[in-house]
Formats: sequence, C-alpha cells, structure tokens
Amino acid sequence: MSAVLINALASTAGGGITYLRNVLPRLGNSAEHHYTVFVPPEHVNNYAPLAGNRVSLETSPAVGTMARMWWEQTALRSLLKARRMDVLLSLGNFAMLRSPVPQILFNRNDLYFSPEFTADLQRRKLHKLLFAHRTKSWLARQSIKQATINLAPTTAFANRIKATEGLRKIKVEALRFGFDAEGFKADQTPLPDALLAKLNLNPNCRRLLYVSHYNYFRNFETLIRALPVIKSKLQAHGQDVQLVLTTDIRRGAVYGDYDATAAARLIDLLAVRKDIAMLGAVEPGKLHRLYPLCDAFVCPSYAESFGHPLVEAMASGVPVIAANLPVHREICEGAAVYFNVFNEVELTEQCLRVLTDQGLSERLRVTGVERSRTFSWDEHVRGLESLIARIASVPRAVASGA
Repeated sequence: MSAVLINALASTAGGGITYLRNVLPRLGNSAEHHYTVFVPPEHVNNYAPLAGNRVSLETSPAVGTMARMWWEQTALRSLLKARRMDVLLSLGNFAMLRSPVPQILFNRNDLYFSPEFTADLQRRKLHKLLFAHRTKSWLARQSIKQATINLAPTTAFANRIKATEGLRKIKVEALRFGFDAEGFKADQTPLPDALLAKLNLNPNCRRLLYVSHYNYFRNFETLIRALPVIKSKLQAHGQDVQLVLTTDIRRGAVYGDYDATAAARLIDLLAVRKDIAMLGAVEPGKLHRLYPLCDAFVCPSYAESFGHPLVEAMASGVPVIAANLPVHREICEGAAVYFNVFNEVELTEQCLRVLTDQGLSERLRVTGVERSRTFSWDEHVRGLESLIARIASVPRAVASGA
C-alpha cells in the first residue's frame, strides 16, 4: 500500500471543486492506497464529510496565491520527506520542482496553452494581467517537464499540450473526468422562489442556458451579440427568448481578474438586458433543477480542457449548442451542434435550428442522455489508482529526475 499526498490547495472553484466532491468519497473507499489531501483552508469544513478510512484532510497556513505557491515548494517538500510519502499527486497545474518522490501532475487549465486567451488580453489592453498570464504559462510548461506522469482530462487537451513548442517530446496521458448522475440529482430541494421569479416560464418563451461564472474565455460577448437576432427571428414565429445565466454581468462587477464592465456595456448597447435572466451563482446541488427548465444549453467558450456543464446538460436531456473546439467535440460527439467560436452569425443559426426544429431537438436530447452515461467517476478513480500503483513502483531517483 502506498502513501499518497494530493495537493489540491489550488482547487478553489469550478472544476476543481467538482473534482474533489466526486473523487474524495471514492478514494475514501480505496483498498490500494492511503491519501493525505491538502485542500484550501476555506473549504476544509465542506470537504470533511467526504473523507473516509483511507483519506485524511489537511490544509496549508499560507494565505494568498504567491504565499501558497512558495509553501508548496518548501514546507510541502519537507513534509513529503518527513512523512515518507511514496507519491505526490498535484492537481493545480503546477508541479513541485525536483520533487523528492514520483509526481503525477494533472493539467486542467487550457488558458496556459491558449493563443486565443493571450490575444484576448492583448485586445483588452490588460498588460498587467497579460504579464501574470505569461508567467503562469511559463511555470505550467516547466511543471510539465518536471512531472513523472502528466495527465489531462481529455485526449484533445493532451494533444494541445503536446503540440506546444518545447513540449512535443513530452508524453501526456488522458484520464477522462467522470459524471455521477445519481449524485448530481441527489438534492431534492426546489430552486429558491427568488431565482424562479427571474425566469420567464411563459410557454411561448424559449430559454437558452449558459452555466458559467463570468470570465473572458467563456466568450460571453459572442453570445450576447447573437441574442438580438435570435429574439427577432423567434418573434417572427410568435415566440420570445430569454438567455439564462448563472452569473451577474453588470458594470463594475469584477470576478477574480475578470471585469464584466465591457460585457455589461454591450448588453446595454444592444438593449437586451430585459431578455437576460442573471441568476448569479447557483448552488451545484440545485443545477439539476435548472437545466430542465431550459430549451437548450449553449457553450461559446474558446478555451476548455473538459467541460462539466456540457455533461450535466446532456444528462438533463437538454440539447447542446457548443463552440467548435476539439474538446467540445470529444465530450459531446454527435449529441451537440457546433459553430465557429467567435462567429455570432453561426451561433445564431444553430440556436434557431435547435429552438425551432423539434426533430433535431429531440434527437439531441436522446443522444445527449446516452452520451452522458459514458462518463464515470468510478472509472476515473480506478484509472488514477492504477497510475499511482505504476508510478510507486518506479525507483525514486528515476521518477524524480534526481
């Protein structure tokens, strides 16, 4: 049995939280290894019920990104040695440099390999953020060179990494994320009345859903530009449309490093604010109540390594309209229709097809549910434990590059 330390200190939002919520309980039932998991300080109490006989939870005293990264390279290194850990699993895109034990690095952030994101920051003239992004991208690429095993959640993202200059000889393995349909629908409490009140539930209204917090790479602007034309076309058929968002796009709103002001101005310029239901963040346990209230799910994001909402939408029987990215095609296959990522005209056409063609909509619903069943967290954890067993058998001097 191997002693495994999982560094999940950077898993503070989005996919990182989804990952831990699903993986920790399954690791807790492990008969193969014992896991010590370092989680963000603010989430310790939330994750505590997910621990098991083989999983113990700890956290770091470091506060702030830079302090955390320094702690990971210094104090965590000493801890690995003192506790005689056999394997380090780093979940946050950045590896421990010259790790004293074999290290598996899970690469989950496509932004570090995305020329589109770099161009977006340049276009917005966000020079400080661009410098920070380039620094993180450099660190992410150096981390890949340091890891014993590199993982990606999709083959498409693994291929994107391997196509990067300086990384073309690096082996990156794909270990697909999973989905738990039963767990996704476990919370039986209804959506809050205040949230429901924001939805236009009139039978003549077609609702387009996008589940995402605000950031630049989610490409909200392309979706917003498409909305007035979608509205005009549907009104010609006696129907209305509402865009349903799980964020709040308003002037002055800043989410992390992302200022929503420009997107808010676009909404006001196009006079479509009344056509958008801004729900704010919706509890993950309540999302299964929201998806079926909508007629289609749209994902215009230009940078992804996986895409949990795509799987959630398919599992909920909601037709999917997605940007034509290799990752999106790998996740959805024939259970979605696609458009060129920055082309609002194509996005408009595909939305109208799905919202007005009942045969197409029904085919996407059926195919989507079937496709969602191919994603399994149990299978993911089995694959992860197999990799841990494999790496634990490698001599430390070889595995760590010492």
